[in-house]
Amino acid sequence: MSAGHAHEELHHLVDRLSPDQARRLLRLVKTDPELAESADEELPEPVRRRLSIAGIGASGEGDLSEQVEDLLAERFNRSV
Repeated sequence: MSAGHAHEELHHLVDRLSPDQARRLLRLVKTDPELAESADEELPEPVRRRLSIAGIGASGEGDLSEQVEDLLAERFNRSV
């Protein structure tokens, strides 16, 4: 098993752990002198991502939720 494959397999395993299992695994890692050094390193700040759907409804016409009745009436040729 290559180091890259082991690294990827470990990532998949950790992703499937429950929060309690993750805490137990972290305790085990911290008790191993060779692994504890890596476990004590400060983690990088998580990357914040925007939802890919954010802004899809942007119309340039302000808050559409306030105008929904007028817009529907206009769309279906009805008066409010």
